[in-house]
Amino acid sequence: MINLKGIGSPRARNLHQRIITGTAYNMFPEIVFGQGLDLLCEGLVTENPYDNYPDIIIKDRTGYPLFIMEITRSWSLSYDKRKCLKLKKRFPTADFYVFNYETDVLYLLSEGCIWLKSDDYDFVSPLFSKPVYEYIYLTSLL
Repeated sequence: MINLKGIGSPRARNLHQRIITGTAYNMFPEIVFGQGLDLLCEGLVTENPYDNYPDIIIKDRTGYPLFIMEITRSWSLSYDKRKCLKLKKRFPTADFYVFNYETDVLYLLSEGCIWLKSDDYDFVSPLFSKPVYEYIYLTSLL
């Protein structure tokens, strides 16, 4: 018998996957059909198979990340924020968001690398016609 428990990272809970899928579904018409950009769920930021794979990533036609969003719970919020800060150094023009589905709060990494909260701001991205929060598949509606 093979024990696979220690191989790779554990897969996210079904609720986490449902939020990723629903959010990407809400974004898909504007991003893919409207602008011809690439929208990926858990896609790689580069072609390196060992690179980071954010929950939602939007890339331009050259493969450069324009938008990265992590979906998280309260206990892993600081980890996902740190991951985005590291990616910001590599992709400084991309927009970075972290959504905590336990509190329904969306965070945006500002130009000064300060995390802003959707409780205080409506985050508008040039990629979308509505505030980013309106595309999120909210758990409070389930």
